[in-house]
Amino acid sequence: MEMIQLQFDSQTLSLARQIASIQHTTLETLIQEWVEKFAHPTPVVNDPFGGLFAQDRDFLDQIVAEAMQDRQSQPLRQTNGHG
Repeated sequence: MEMIQLQFDSQTLSLARQIASIQHTTLETLIQEWVEKFAHPTPVVNDPFGGLFAQDRDFLDQIVAEAMQDRQSQPLRQTNGHG
């Protein structure tokens, strides 16, 4: 592993430290994760609703599962016996 030295202004360094703290990680690990994300970006999908939950796919799966359960118990169209 190589060591590098970075220079940040105090405001940027403070913000980076706050982000690392929120993420429960070190500044070094945070920067490494950012480099990895930029090296392998997630494909952008032209889906504004799905994009809202891009970082929380488990939550989106839960929403879809609940919607499917509701649809099974309460169909959108009731035919009243007529095909």
